[in-house]
Amino acid sequence: MIKILNKSKSIIFSVIAMVVFSFPNLLYAQETGQADKIGGVAYFILGGKILNLSSLNTRLESKGYPKISNNFISLGGGGHFAVKRFIIGGEGHGFFSKETENIGYRASVGGGYGFFNIGYIVYRTEGLNVYPLLGLGGGAMTLELVEKAISPSFDDLLSNPRGQANLSVGGFLINLAVGLDYFLALRRGERGEGGLDFGLRLGYIFSPFMGSWRMSGAGVSGGPSVAPTGPFIRLTIGGGGFGEEK
Repeated sequence: MIKILNKSKSIIFSVIAMVVFSFPNLLYAQETGQADKIGGVAYFILGGKILNLSSLNTRLESKGYPKISNNFISLGGGGHFAVKRFIIGGEGHGFFSKETENIGYRASVGGGYGFFNIGYIVYRTEGLNVYPLLGLGGGAMTLELVEKAISPSFDDLLSNPRGQANLSVGGFLINLAVGLDYFLALRRGERGEGGLDFGLRLGYIFSPFMGSWRMSGAGVSGGPSVAPTGPFIRLTIGGGGFGEEK
């Protein structure tokens, strides 16, 4: 698993480096005849992400839980505002949780994150923008442990609420990505154009530091090292409008 993550990281770094260093020299110098525009778009985001859950799975397996797959699907939303070639925006995502269970308990793992993004369009042609993106934000992983119930009565629950633990760990995150957007204009007027926006993003999320596990505000010692980091791919679909800057 570590080898796969490291290989993915190397590939993504290579793509980002190519966009940042090669595109400005090879493409930006080409005249496309495109006027600078100002406007914005909002979109839904569907993504796939690989998390490193080796430490958590080791602890779960030691207590009789089958390990959890490290492939997660995320759903979120975002938007950005473009002025000339600069991009400013934000986005938020949540993971679809995954479950595993042993004889007595059920464990559910989930999480999410959000970013403030800045970018710069290094290549622009009719309707198409390519840009590197830097995002700063935060995120968290959650672990819910629930004792399997045997259809208790209401009075039983009042006397013995049974075991349940909700744990979380959060921290600061950095998002490095390459984005490709295509804007399909559906209407044009004197003040600008409006339409649909389709996008693809490929990147990697880092965590300079993460906090400790917590439950109901109290610290939990000895927890495994887990963070919502790793490679991702995202598809975006939304709409907005742009006008030529005067």
